[in-house]
Parts: sequence; structure tokens; C-alpha cells
Amino acid sequence: MGRTRSQLWRWLVPGLVLGLASCVGGGEASNEEVVATSQASSACAPAEPSATRLLRQLSLDLRGAPPSIEEIEATQRTGQVSPEQIDTMLRSDSFLDQAGRWHADLLWPNLDGFLVRAGGLRLTRGGTNPENVLETLDARTNESTCPTNSTTAVVCCTSQNPTHPACCGARNTAYNANDPACLARSRAMPAVYTVGQGVGDRPLRGGSGSTGCDENLEYPPTRVASTDTRWLRDSTGRPYYISPRSGQRRYYYDQDEVPLPYDDHTHCPNFCRRIGPGSAADGSLTIADYVSKQRTVNGQTVNGDHPDARCPTGFEEVVNTCDNALANGNDYNVRVRREGYVLQRTYWSGGRYVKMCAYEAQERNNSVYTGQLCAPANRLDPSCGCGPEGMFCMPSQGRQSPLATRAERRVREALNQEPLRIVRSVIGRDEDYYAIYSTRRSFITGPLAFFYRNQVDRSSGINLAPPVPTDQMPTMGYEDDTWREYVRGAEHAGVLTTPAWLGRFPTQRARINRFRSALLCRPFEPPAGGLPAPEDACNREPNLAHRCGCQHCHASIEPLGAYWGRWSERSAVYLDPQSFPAFDPNCATCAITGQFCTPRCRANYVTTTLDADGSRYAGTLFGYLYRSQPEQHAIDEGPSGLVSASLASGEMQACTVNTVWRRLVGRTMNEQEARDVMPGLLQRFQASNNNYRALVRDIVTAPAYRRID
Repeated sequence: MGRTRSQLWRWLVPGLVLGLASCVGGGEASNEEVVATSQASSACAPAEPSATRLLRQLSLDLRGAPPSIEEIEATQRTGQVSPEQIDTMLRSDSFLDQAGRWHADLLWPNLDGFLVRAGGLRLTRGGTNPENVLETLDARTNESTCPTNSTTAVVCCTSQNPTHPACCGARNTAYNANDPACLARSRAMPAVYTVGQGVGDRPLRGGSGSTGCDENLEYPPTRVASTDTRWLRDSTGRPYYISPRSGQRRYYYDQDEVPLPYDDHTHCPNFCRRIGPGSAADGSLTIADYVSKQRTVNGQTVNGDHPDARCPTGFEEVVNTCDNALANGNDYNVRVRREGYVLQRTYWSGGRYVKMCAYEAQERNNSVYTGQLCAPANRLDPSCGCGPEGMFCMPSQGRQSPLATRAERRVREALNQEPLRIVRSVIGRDEDYYAIYSTRRSFITGPLAFFYRNQVDRSSGINLAPPVPTDQMPTMGYEDDTWREYVRGAEHAGVLTTPAWLGRFPTQRARINRFRSALLCRPFEPPAGGLPAPEDACNREPNLAHRCGCQHCHASIEPLGAYWGRWSERSAVYLDPQSFPAFDPNCATCAITGQFCTPRCRANYVTTTLDADGSRYAGTLFGYLYRSQPEQHAIDEGPSGLVSASLASGEMQACTVNTVWRRLVGRTMNEQEARDVMPGLLQRFQASNNNYRALVRDIVTAPAYRRID
């Protein structure tokens, strides 16, 4: 039988005045009693809650939601909350969700402040997220492509105009890649291009800012079939055109099938250079010494190449070679080289065709010129695009935008949720609770698996690496948002080696500080006497474990931080001993001579010798700096070794009990409870094989939980 809103309110109101009701005998409170109590003294004697109030308290704590009407009525009939009711709550998915929220407060798994992006994709028109076009492609009508005086598909899509873009929605319930009208709709959308790191794509296309291709100029495929009459082709199938500027044959792609800029006044304009010495003090050329050609139209000066355009007085014309040579001088503002677009189905477009700039539409994995891995985020190689189905690139709102795109958000949310999925799996299977901090088991979604397989080596922002060889990951489609279980490498230790933990706590010191504070209940505190004066010579000690004042905390922080010694700082990458030995002679040579310093050495090894310690530890992996033999052993053990040591001391179990008690009872234990209640809770928790549900059940059935203070 259904309940009206007023009836539901009658059931829920008593739970909202739980504290007030405890002062009037512990039963259900009448309106008069509530008013009277609110006017009385706030000093209330401890009281036992009624059965229905206890039910509400349990349901809110264990499931994060009020009990159902049926549960309340059943409790009223029996006058008590039965053990079976508590077990039902503890066995619910809602309890696992609630436990996940509790652990989110402990672990802080949040990478929202970090960039997680691969080859950021933008739209040439407006520069916004390219995923925005997908809704338009799926729309039932397409007013933007209809004449301004005819804004419906019925008017635009006629028997005389059967391939009009509006026909896509008129004929199909969703985008149909086989319908020419849907392809026409794709052609009406803006084009997609990549924005390189820091400099946009100016080295590739030139111009004064980030410049995409011409979204009105379609490029053919790299080889054209003889039956395709839309394009001119030579005997090998290479497509070409007749240059509007020179009247000569020009190819869309070079012999390596790398796109070439389109040879005309608009896409490859000639420009002007100052005659004689440059404007710099030494006579060299500067950016100001290169300008566009000019012409007068209706009394106005128009910049840009044109048959009627000329260089200003004092400048000479420079012929744009219209090739793929990267800009390396001061002329890049005016030396523009742009191409057209290609229709392509990308991994993120869900089977729809989108307009991809021809450079970005290239599908090769490695550079034609260097053989190195293509990294689209760095637009310094004309032969590198976004790979097959655009898999190397990710839609982007813009580097400075705080808003994540759907593609980026799906990866970031999967990374944020991964630790909580580990928590759910351990608690849900009634395993030893501390497997949360030691298991190799983890979980992955389709977008995250796709990222690890295809984008992680080309991504910008936080440095990530696959937790296991990608062929050992579950096989999942990109659109699959379900969680699949898999086993990570032997170096992994539960949530403590997930990207969300390693990124959120980016240094060894941050990681051990959070571990001690959240999981051992022993936060670091500054010394009572404060730090020594800045001019004190002891401040020059580079080893913080020995520096005066600092050693109060760092004498513990530094040895314990060794457990993450092989986990790179400010990243989530494991430095395996085979690829990253504790000492590298090549990096030592780099440190001593200053030569042959590779990015690998600079990022991971001591390569500066500004002080005696720098010379002593030259070529040492950062994680091994100042390490004693026991600390080096801790590095080999990894974070799971820290968990084992913390369990052996009993600190971790005691902290767990205290944390759950504080969460459920709403306060820390008093002295009597610490003396009389804590030992029993610990003993029963350990006897249950550290079963988290058993611990929670033990606390919510304790007198302190039931008592209203």
C-alpha cells in the first residue's frame, strides 16, 4: 500500500529530532514535547533510543539512506531491531557504497586537479570540445544547415534534395554512417585538430596562434580507386589537383603519404621580409621584420596573399615553399601552410564520421622521418597524426580549462574509483580487510583499458603506466563502462599503488604522511621547541633525517618513505630494477662530466654535483639517496612490506577499530572505553580474520552506539 507525502513525513520527522527526544524519556516525541524540550536546559541524561529510532540510525549509518516504510512497520510490530535486519543492511550493495565513501575520506582518491590528456583535440571553429558535434550529428533535424527561412527537416529534406544534411535525421532514428545525408551532415560540422604543448600547432601550420586546417576543403584518401571520379589521380592512384596559383600539378600527399599544404594564395600565402639589416640591435631579423602582403579593397587595407597583393615599401616578397618543413625562424606568424580535412570515424565518435584535419587523420604509429613513436601532443612532426581511428588523441576543452571532456572524464573517474572498487571487492567478499592495502587485484573499465593500451605513452599531465602488460588486461570495448577484475604486477600493493593514491600523494614523504595519519592514526607533529634560526649552520645539512629541527619528523618519514622508493615521484610509474638499477654508471658520468645526460637520467637519477653529497651519490636512483641497508631492503619490499610491519606491531588494527568507532559512534573512545571495550573489539576483529563487516556489526551492537548521550 502506498504512502502519502504527509504520512512519510510522520515516519521521518522523529529521526530528525533524535537528540531532542532523548531528553523526554527516549520514546517517540510529540510536537508538544519537542517544543518544550527546545526551551529547556540542553543538559540531557543518556538514554536508549526507541527501536524505530535505532533502525533509522542504523540505516543512515550503514546504507546512507532512511529505512523503508515496510522496515519501520516490521520494527514497530516486534519492538526491536533484529540481528537479521542488521545483517541484511551489512549484506546490501548500499553498505558497500557507504564503506566506499568512508574509505574515500581516508584515501582521498581524487585526480581532478591533474591533467590526464593525450594529444588534446579541439575544433577549428570556436576551439571547443569536438565531442560537442556528436549531439548535432544525432539530432532529428539540423536547422543550422537549412536555409535561414526554412528551418525544418521537412522543408530541407525533399525529393529534389535527398542528400541534404537534414535528411540524416529525417530518415534515421540515429546517425547512419551509410546514409549520404549523414555524411553531408558530418561535412557541415567544424573540423578537429590537435593543439601542441605550449606553442599550439604553429611549427606545423604556422600562423600567429593555434591554427587548424581549412574545414571547407576536403582532402581525398591517400590512394584513390579508379572508380572514384571525384578526384584526379595518377597511374599509381596518388590524388592530385591543379594549383590555382601556379597552374601546375600538385599532390595532396608526398611519396610517404604525408599530407602537403594546399598550394594557393590562401593556404600557402607568400609573405614579405624587410630589405637590408633586420630591426635587432645587431642587424639580425626579428619577428617584426616579417609581414603579410597587402592590398586595398573598397578603401581598406587587407592583409594576405592575392594576385593583387603587394609587399609594403622596404619589404621584399618571399615565396612560400608550401612544404612540410617546420618553422624554425621568425617568419612563422606569416608563413602559413594549411591543408584540408578528411572524414574519419574515431574511437570517441561512436561510429559517426567527423571531420579530422588531414595531418591529424594520419594513422601511422611511428614517424616517417625518425622512426620514433608518434606523440600528437607535440606537433613537431608532419608525419604523425592521431593514429588508427584517432586513438592517440583525446578530445579536449583546452589546456587551461578546468572542465574535462567526456573522454577525459571517463578515464579520470575510472582512476578515481579504482581504489574504492578494491575496497568494495575485499569487504564484499569477506576477505581479510588488510588485503585492501596489499592485494594485486584491481579493476578496470573500457575507457581506462583503452587509455592504457593506446594513449598512456602519448599522454600529457600526470605520468602513468599500465599496471600490467596490456595483453594481460581484460579485453573490453571503449564504450564498456562495466568494471572488470584483473591482476596487476607483483610490485603492486592494493590501493597504495593505484594512480589515484600515487598521484594524489605525489612524493614519498606525502605518501608516508598520509599512510601514518589515516591508517596508523599517528600524524606527524612539529617539535615543541620549533625550528632553529635560518642562519644556523645545521640548516645546510641536505639529509632531512639529520637536519636539525627537521629530523624530529624526518627521522621517521625518510626510512618509512623508502617503501615507495621504486615508485617514481610526481607520477604513478614503477621503476623496475631491470630498467632502473639502483646505480647507473651512465648517469654518474652525466653527473660528473655534464655530458650525455639523457631525460631518463635527469628525471630519475642524481645528476648534479653542486655539493659533496651530490658527488658521492652521482648516478644513484633518487629512491636510494641516503638509504641505509635496512631502508634498501624496504625499497625491495615495497608498500606491502610497510603494511606487514604495521600489522605486526598492531598499530594498523588499532587504528582501524578507532576509525570505524569514530565514524559510527560519532566520537573518539573515552578512557574507560579504551580500557574496557577496545581490547575486546580488537580480539574479535582479529578472530574474524579481520572481517570488516564483523567489526562494524560489533560496534553498532555495542551499548555506546545505542546510547544517546
